Amino acid sequence: MRLRRGVRVPPRGQALLETSLLLATLLGALAVGGTWLVRTHPQLLHAIDIGVRGYSFALSLPFP
Repeated sequence: MRLRRGVRVPPRGQALLETSLLLATLLGALAVGGTWLVRTHPQLLHAIDIGVRGYSFALSLPFP
């Protein structure tokens, strides 16, 4: 903490810097993991896509 004319002033920007570094790390890890998943398991992603489209179709039917 710095002193400004006898008044303690908390440091500004540290929390913002830490948050931005954590967010950048998380986004980078998700990008690398997503790229790895797409390259190594395309059949799994296709199966997930079919399942999600099936649920969407069933939920969008005009009767309850």
